[in-house]
Formats: sequence, C-alpha cells, structure tokens
Amino acid sequence: MKKITFITAHSWDSNRQGGFHKFAQAACNAGIETVFFSFVRPYYSYFQHSEIYNAKAIRQLKKGLTYQVGPSLLHNVAFPTLKLPNKFSKIFSDRILNFFAGFSFGSFKKFCAKWLDGSEAFVFESSDALVLFDRLKKRYPDARFIYRPSDPLMYEGNDSRYRLLEENALRRSDLTLIVNQEGLDLYKKCLPDFDSAVKYQLLSNGVDIESYQKSYPKPQELQKPNTVLYVGAWDVDWPLMFYAAQKSPAANFVVVCPNYPAADVLQKVEAVANLTYIPGIKPAQVPAWITNCDVVMVPYVIGFYKNRPLGITAKYYQAMAAQKPIVAYCDTPKLKDAGVAVTYNYDDFVSAVDKALLQKSASYKFDLSDRSWDRICERFLEAVGAE
Repeated sequence: MKKITFITAHSWDSNRQGGFHKFAQAACNAGIETVFFSFVRPYYSYFQHSEIYNAKAIRQLKKGLTYQVGPSLLHNVAFPTLKLPNKFSKIFSDRILNFFAGFSFGSFKKFCAKWLDGSEAFVFESSDALVLFDRLKKRYPDARFIYRPSDPLMYEGNDSRYRLLEENALRRSDLTLIVNQEGLDLYKKCLPDFDSAVKYQLLSNGVDIESYQKSYPKPQELQKPNTVLYVGAWDVDWPLMFYAAQKSPAANFVVVCPNYPAADVLQKVEAVANLTYIPGIKPAQVPAWITNCDVVMVPYVIGFYKNRPLGITAKYYQAMAAQKPIVAYCDTPKLKDAGVAVTYNYDDFVSAVDKALLQKSASYKFDLSDRSWDRICERFLEAVGAE
C-alpha cells in the first residue's frame, strides 16, 4: 500500500496517545504516505477559541500541513463545511443536517484531487465524518473502506441521523474493526442481520505499557499527600466529587478534564480545599500524571456505561500498567473481574477510595501484553491490507 487516508475528528498536532494517531504513525513507519483528514471543521468554528476549533487552526488545515513522520509524509488537512451545531436536530431533518455537514463553499472535487487521490484505503472514525462515506466510496470505488468505531453511535439516546449514518458504514465497509465485545453486542442487538451483513474483526485499543512504568518529575498539582486523580475527556459526577471531598478530608481529589463544568460548579470547586479542577493537559503528559498519583479514579455519571458500550477503556489500561489502585464509579461490572474496585453509590465510592489510599501499588488479573500499541498497530496494518 502506497497511500492511506484517515478521517477523524482530531488534528495531528493534538498528539493523542492512541487511536487514529497511533494507526497513522504506524502507517508512516511502514513507508505509507498518510493523510490525516480532520473532519468535521464547521465554518462557525472560525469563531471559537478551543485547541481544535479556532480560526488559526482552521486556516492552517484548510491550506494543509505536512509532516515528516518516520520515512513517510503525513498530510493533515481539513475541508470546512456548513455543519450546524447538534442542537439544531430538534429543528431540521436528518437529511438537511447531513447536507449542511457535507456542504462547503470550496470544491470537494479539487480538495480530493489535491489530497486524497491515490489513497488505497479510507479509515473512518465514528463521527460526523460518516456523512462523507458514500461520497468518497463513489469517487474511489477501488479503494478499501474501513470503519473503526471507537465509540459506537447506535447507543440509546443518540440522534437518529448518527445511528443511520453508522448503519450505512457498517453495511457498506469492506471491514469494520470493533474495539470490544460490548460494541459488538450492541451492533448485533440493533441489527438482527449483523453477522451476515457486516464484515468485522475485534481489535482493541491499546496502551504504551513502557510509558506507564517509567519515573517522571511529579507535577506541581500532585505534590500533595493522598492524591486521587481522574484524567479523561468524559464528564465526571461533580456531586459525587463534592461528597467524597467532604467525607474523605485526608484525600486530595484532582479532576483533569477538557470539558469545563458549569460556572456554579467551578465556583464551588474553588471553595473546597481538597478538590482541584484542571481543564486538560497535553496527551504526552498523561503518563507523568498517572504514575505520580496515589489512586486513579474514574467517577462517571450514573448510567453512563449502560448506553455507551465502551467496555474496559484505555484509561484503565494506563492505570493497570502503572500498577495504581483504581476506583471506578458507575462503570462496567466487568472491571471487577480484572480486580478493579467498581462502586455504584457515593458511600461505597468513598470507602473504596479510603481503602485504595492505604495501598502502595496494585496488580490486576488482566493481561496487558496483547494490548500494547505496537501489537495493536501491527494487527491493524494486517487487517487493512497495508502490509
């Protein structure tokens, strides 16, 4: 394979420690020219000020950024569209929303000719990128189309248009790479003919095991006794955090998450001495934080795991590799089989945290050797026919 295109919500400079970044890097290291197509980038994001959505980033990606990654070139590009915020799903039909999500004032034909022509495989993430699936499949009929749904879109409560876009991708892809059994079970529940209609393999997310077994300087925010840390992109149960901070005053709870809580929550956090909120860190810094805390917590909101079949996620792999005690709240009961403390009410969470703080380290009944990113990426390249 000479050229491959990944279509993902992320930008290359975000340097995420997993997912499409790892796969794209592996493709480059294998000598394959790689396109990292960041989609969707709405026109309204020119007026935003986040790391991904801001005028400078959109202009740069529209022009195209090229990197030397290993022996190959990686092109990070974007194609801005009139995509509307998801709240408009209450006003417009799926068809209209999909139209705007894919409509641009620029020429898609010229964009494809410049950046995508020659691609022998297109790898789609479970995101708005799926609005381009049929369009690209028609333009590149001889390419392989791969669907990699890290977060399935068919979960209960999601917008109907995403569920329909995902069904189309599942049925029309040459191969779907499913992260875990929970995702597979969800698809089989939603699509009775799944086994006969969808070509798929199971391919887990991974972890850089060695990165979580090294020593790093301790971040300033963790230079306290009894630190209980959450690092992640999903929202936490803030009432639980306030309750735990009150009931366990000897613990120092630290929440690192790019999703800003409401203003009243932030104000309340500032008034709690043993609760700290940090609006995100760079992905490359995550190992230093995980390895320097005393306990890793995953305090999801109630019912989160029930409609999002995420299984045992990478954040657990990271803590396991670092041999840190873990306390989960409202997550899959399967974690118990791996030796993780999983709780479903506030008092049990606090008790589990207090118990975990007495531990120096922890070992788990979970084999991480087959979860190393090197092995996962090797299997990915084999699956997509890149080797």
